[in-house]
Amino acid sequence: MPASFNTAILRDLMRSFINEQRQNLARNGFNALSRMLVVVLHRGSLSQAELGQILALEKSWVSRAVDKLVTQGWVERQPNPADRRGVLLQLTEAGRAEALAVEAVLESHAESVLARVPVTKLPAVLDALAVLRQAFDLPAA
Repeated sequence: MPASFNTAILRDLMRSFINEQRQNLARNGFNALSRMLVVVLHRGSLSQAELGQILALEKSWVSRAVDKLVTQGWVERQPNPADRRGVLLQLTEAGRAEALAVEAVLESHAESVLARVPVTKLPAVLDALAVLRQAFDLPAA
């Protein structure tokens, strides 16, 4: 198979998975800001710039989105002890509860995707996912 075929499979797979996740989140009453809460849940305190880099979002969009999360009472800005001018984003208790609810929807979706894999193929798929995960964890060349 040509390399372009293999890369097309990966791109299509990732696009389909992300689209299904978004649809699942929307059906469960969550919006685009939900992903931000999950990132803060998993990463802990981080700056707006770091959040934008992780999600590959434009700086001005991240700023407006964080303002909305603060207004909702889900995120608070705390002084950054390593940078007097900077702030770190942290989940509030309400934000943590919301992030955990989002996480449950995402987990349920992932389980439903794996449930579509034939049982006899599941070990191979899980092995391939573990290899792919390692590939993502490697530093950029």
